Amino acid sequence: MFKKAFKIKSNNQLKGSERKTFKDLVLKAFPNITEHEINDFLPKKEVLNVIKIVTVDNIHVQVYAVQKKPMFFETLGRLYPTVYFLWKFPSIIYAFTTHQNVMQYISSGADLMLPGVVTPPPQYSLSKFGNVSEDDTVYVNLSSNIAAIAVGIASQRSVSMEKANGRGKCVTVHHFYGDALCTLDNTPILPIVNLGPPEWLKFKSYEDDFPELGGSLKKPENRLEMSIDTKEEAACVEEVIESETENLDPGVETVENMDETLNYCFFGAVKYSKVALPVLTSNFFKLHMLPLCPENKTLDIKKTSFKKLKPYLEKMAEEGIITLKEVKKGVEQIISINQDHLKFKEFYIGPEKRPKKENDAANVTKTDVVESYIISQNVLPLFQTEGFNKGDTIQGPEIRKCVTKYVKEHNLQDENNAKLVAPKDILATICKTDLPINWEEVMERVCESMRTCYKVKTGTDVIVNKGKVSPITISVGMRSGNKKVTLVDNLELYGVRLPDFAKECQHGVAASTSISRPPGKKSDQLLIQGNQVIFVYQLLTEKYNVPKKYIQGLENAPKKKK
Repeated sequence: MFKKAFKIKSNNQLKGSERKTFKDLVLKAFPNITEHEINDFLPKKEVLNVIKIVTVDNIHVQVYAVQKKPMFFETLGRLYPTVYFLWKFPSIIYAFTTHQNVMQYISSGADLMLPGVVTPPPQYSLSKFGNVSEDDTVYVNLSSNIAAIAVGIASQRSVSMEKANGRGKCVTVHHFYGDALCTLDNTPILPIVNLGPPEWLKFKSYEDDFPELGGSLKKPENRLEMSIDTKEEAACVEEVIESETENLDPGVETVENMDETLNYCFFGAVKYSKVALPVLTSNFFKLHMLPLCPENKTLDIKKTSFKKLKPYLEKMAEEGIITLKEVKKGVEQIISINQDHLKFKEFYIGPEKRPKKENDAANVTKTDVVESYIISQNVLPLFQTEGFNKGDTIQGPEIRKCVTKYVKEHNLQDENNAKLVAPKDILATICKTDLPINWEEVMERVCESMRTCYKVKTGTDVIVNKGKVSPITISVGMRSGNKKVTLVDNLELYGVRLPDFAKECQHGVAASTSISRPPGKKSDQLLIQGNQVIFVYQLLTEKYNVPKKYIQGLENAPKKKK
């Protein structure tokens, strides 16, 4: 990402609340670092800058620098540490270890491949590739020094790496020691600190691997296990790999386990999900099967024995459970479900695990947004007789009712024209005139004398926010490789739980999501891969019942092709 020079668009110093927001962002992104540690690292007097840059690939990145040294960078709504920061806190994320000579390839822009990974020896009872998930933030260090030399994301899960037989990609590198990010603002590159080798490389028999010149070579009992890429050596360890695969933990997702999960999701969808037939097979999978996947499992169709959805559904059609129809080449629909089939009748899921029905009134959460005003001291006399106190919230109809009653009780209505009010005393102070004005202007002046707020009611929860109503905004941005992303702001102001909403988007459009707090914003932002404006809009209006007037951005939806 930073192999070549980039353009700096802006460079601003963060102060006050922005610094606190940044610290919260770091603590949220890296739970293994404590608040005390981040405060020690970034005391109040330490200069913190946010630098907005654009790479040669037109990727927009925010770099956070301390004393002109880059410590974090943020892109696609995700925060990454730099190698400099990891030198100070090497244990906040998982590290893959490689050889010294591999560093030259990484510095040339290459990713870390599995053949170049050094893994712990068996006697340490450590997993060869840790316990990472695909896309987890990780870094790369050397067998001689645990100081970070590169930062990126895991290209696949640890379990998949175990089964890859030393082939494939391990880490997709975003930033490496010595790239353009390290020389940000023409600062010199810092020398790599020496933190010593990994603990599992410090065993006693290490010297046995390197006998003295002229000494007898004896087979070491303890040696490093490395990923192998040659056919001859791979054949030698084939039996070992097979035996390890046989002894895998039962919880590991084997092909058989994945097939069971696939069957569970399919039968759960056809029996308990409210499927409107006909339905496209792709939509059936995304909207009905994926949401039924148990929490402790994942459904990856590529890791089943069928490899693709089509062969599986064709098998179900052959068994007579469903009927498929080809709409056009490559596009199929499920047009009927055989509820009399024995497998359909035998399948059962407990009520608590079944998908919730959309027409179940108990499960529908209605979102009501009520614009209100906060009673201030100068307008309190207008409302005090009705039992209101300073600081209470009051809505438009109640304001009109109280003001009308006050005007009539104090005989302030114009004698010659009932449409006018002659302000006196307190009302004259509020209206800033003692000349007759119309009723609407009186109401307007009274409202202007109070602070605005709005209440959001979601079920039994009531959220009060000061200021004018901030609508939910849906925008579309561009990221690396000319890829579009959908950005959704202000969801939390309407009582929407971001993790739940993100999960619904993942299942609904089969796209990855991330949650982050943009600098200067008071609420988190949801990022969804692709242009998903229509899906987000429909989810907000149909399931969460957010009034349409409080949602902005529908114009960013993809235009229909003529």
